[in-house]
Amino acid sequence: MVPNAAMTGPRTNTEAAQWLACALNAGLLAGAVAVVAAEGLDLNRDGVFTAHEALLVLVRLLAFPVHVLLQLTPAPALEFLGLPPAAPWPSTAAVAVAFSLPLWGVLVCGVLVLEAWLGMAWEAAARRRER
Repeated sequence: MVPNAAMTGPRTNTEAAQWLACALNAGLLAGAVAVVAAEGLDLNRDGVFTAHEALLVLVRLLAFPVHVLLQLTPAPALEFLGLPPAAPWPSTAAVAVAFSLPLWGVLVCGVLVLEAWLGMAWEAAARRRER
């Protein structure tokens, strides 16, 4: 049996950066799923999971970055913006998704930029060591 990269681990610093980026993006998605699942899928607690509730769960997954921002923002700042300080989720799904989609893009692209930067930095350090 011939070992491949998956069996032996990353062979270059660039591959290590790619695996790190993959793990960070998977962690972001797993965190979103865990938060939504912890709040429950049967939103009206009637014991039946309906198509409407499935759509609301999807909206909550899409709105996860706004949910995190609402949880981390101090109450006086929320009150200044006219939002109730105890609201865990935005009141309007369209607004939540409209604000969250760019935030998801920033998070995912930020991780990809971090991957590229780490890959270049590690490769440059390896070239300096070889000299």
